[in-house]
This record gives sequence, C-alpha cells and structure tokens, in this order.
Amino acid sequence: MAAPKILVLFYSKTGHMLKMARSVAKDAKEAGAEVRLRKASELAPREVIEETPEWKAIYSQMSDIPDAVIDDLVWMDGVIVGTPTRFGNMAAPMRNFWDQTGKLWMEGTLIGKTVSAFASAEMIHGGQEATLLSMYPTFFAHGLIVVGIPGNVKELYKSGSYYGALSSGEPNDTDLTVARYMTQRLIEVTKKLRG
Repeated sequence: MAAPKILVLFYSKTGHMLKMARSVAKDAKEAGAEVRLRKASELAPREVIEETPEWKAIYSQMSDIPDAVIDDLVWMDGVIVGTPTRFGNMAAPMRNFWDQTGKLWMEGTLIGKTVSAFASAEMIHGGQEATLLSMYPTFFAHGLIVVGIPGNVKELYKSGSYYGALSSGEPNDTDLTVARYMTQRLIEVTKKLRG
C-alpha cells in the first residue's frame, strides 16, 4: 500500500505554530507518510511585516515553506491544521484559505479524508480549545473525518485536549509529544480508511 499523503497546513506569526508544524511534519514522515508542509498565505502587507522585527524574523524562517494552494487538499489523504487563536477562532489567513474551498465542497472532494488540528495562544486559557471547535464546522461541511486524541494519552493531563494538540506560548516537549500522538493516530486512521 502506498504511503498516506498527509498535508500539514498552518499559519504562524510568532513562530509557535511554525515550531509545532515542523515537528508534526517530521513525526508524520517518521510514521511513514508522504508529507507536504504548507503555510496559509499571509494577508498583512509586506511593509507592516518589515516594520515589526519579530514578525519579520519569523516570516524569513518560513521562506522555505510554500504557501498552500487548493490543490494541496485535492492531493492529500489527510490534513493536520494548525493556527494561533484569534478570539477563539482561527487566524484570518487560515480562514481565508478555507473560504476558497467552495468548489471542493460543491464537488465533495474532501469527503472521507481525515483531519486533526492544533492551536496556540499566549496564555493557558487563551481560547485554544474554542479555536479547535470553531474549525470543526468547516471540516464537517466538507465531509472530513475529525480524528481527535483519546483519553488514554497520559500527557493530556498536562497539555492538549481531546480536540487536538495545544500550546500556551512556545510549544514545550509535552505539547510536542501530544502532537506526535495526534499525528500518529491520524495516520493510522487514514491508512484504515484507505485500506
């Protein structure tokens, strides 16, 4: 059986989601998947990014990662989506990407493919779970099969949730371990559905 095709799709401004996305992509490859790492296109004007040293530095760290295109969703068997929280919702660049998927919705292209998600905020209760839950109606509308994290993952007592991997600020080792469990489970479920 061919390796499952996994898209790791993320948006990052501070670098926290970039760190987790790179880790998830590495974990997916080590679990035997063919992986595409892609970022949601930035909506902020280039001059605004250039005027903010921290943002500019993170933006340059992502220069090797292509912007996501709709065909990446056609290509994949499963997708792992990461976004910082914006008032309990996904960040605008990620929302903008999904808002361009109407044709795929009309054609049922994503029906039966898998999805997991991860999110970050600067504080412990900054809306990470709300962000994940706010993404799921879009996924359900596409017929994607949401793959969460079961309660027997002991690290969930310190980080993450049933809904997906989380971080408060920069992801720590426990955050990345939970993301690894999530990634491995998504790949296992994807293989079963394809088999």
